[in-house]
Amino acid sequence: MSTMRIFEMPRIERVIEGPGTLFQIPAELNDRGLHKALVITGRTIGASEPFRTLLDNLGPTAVAVHSKVEAHNPTTGIMELIRTARASGADVVIGIGGGSAIDAAKLTALGISEGIEQPDELLRYSISHGLPPLAGNPLPIIAVPTTLSAAEWNGVAAFVDESTRRKELSRYLELTPTTIVLDPALSALTPRPLWTTTGVRAIDHSVEIAYATNAHPFTTALCTAALEILARDLPRTAQDPQDFEAALRCHQAAWMSLIGVHNVPVGLSHAIGHQLGAAGVPHGVTSCITLPHVMRFFEPATKKQQAAMAEVLARARESSAKLPAADEIELLFAKLGVPTSIGDFDLSQVALENVVEATMGEAEAVIRQAPRPVSADDVRAILKEAY
Repeated sequence: MSTMRIFEMPRIERVIEGPGTLFQIPAELNDRGLHKALVITGRTIGASEPFRTLLDNLGPTAVAVHSKVEAHNPTTGIMELIRTARASGADVVIGIGGGSAIDAAKLTALGISEGIEQPDELLRYSISHGLPPLAGNPLPIIAVPTTLSAAEWNGVAAFVDESTRRKELSRYLELTPTTIVLDPALSALTPRPLWTTTGVRAIDHSVEIAYATNAHPFTTALCTAALEILARDLPRTAQDPQDFEAALRCHQAAWMSLIGVHNVPVGLSHAIGHQLGAAGVPHGVTSCITLPHVMRFFEPATKKQQAAMAEVLARARESSAKLPAADEIELLFAKLGVPTSIGDFDLSQVALENVVEATMGEAEAVIRQAPRPVSADDVRAILKEAY
């Protein structure tokens, strides 16, 4: 007899898709009765013409603007955002950009609802510190992704504890954005290396969620479809930012890859990647480095799942070849021209050992549904292979 299982559906209420949909945000705020927006983005988008036009359209509704989000969200930056939101009286947070900007919006909403005033108080709301129940209701969030990291589709938010240089994760369904705007015209402004490597991150979601030990038919079907779309369309968008149809399909595939993550977690490639990111490797690049090696580590326990992945990857490149899934992934990465070696980055052995220890610290949170047991020596071996 099967045991009972609860599947938590995402809290997203509306998805607005298509070129130019960035400028639907004022109408969306009006529909929801929201009048004081804190707008968060990074420097690239913050300096762009579409962003300036959006601010003009928002007028006094944009009560505060923060356009200097830092990669991986160090706690000092998040605390600055929380103070800005509190001082402005914001009733909604708009995050525009990559995963860091959208996670910053989530953490700001968390900080306001929980009265967070110091970095150690923020740390309390991380997986490693127990995720206490929320005392309040986080501010609503509107997310406009310009990369494919898929942060917008869930209530997980990452930040770096500057006292330890380790990446921490907060995870509350209530932090999921209520409205998501997919504007491929805005995404065309994203530098192609960033776009491409975050697309690899979405591929990593698709792989790890599909072979988790608690995989669900709903998420596996979506991840399998996402893998094929990304393998076909990511190379097209890497070459042509103006291919808005392919870019929108990539956004949709990123959505499909991570929509069920509160039920079926990502795994070892992400756990290692979180800590490589804290050590200085760009967010999406970490998946380019770790994924094929982690797939080979898990291949004995995931033969059926990886055979299905190999089939859709081969179909995407219009080949009848019968290659292992990890080999197919490496062929795709070579086509995309992404970095694939830790050796491309200046990480000391001390830093790598810290990656090992911090990865094992995510054993219960991130790699709890790994297809086979994982030890610190296993992580060291994977890092050695990836160097």
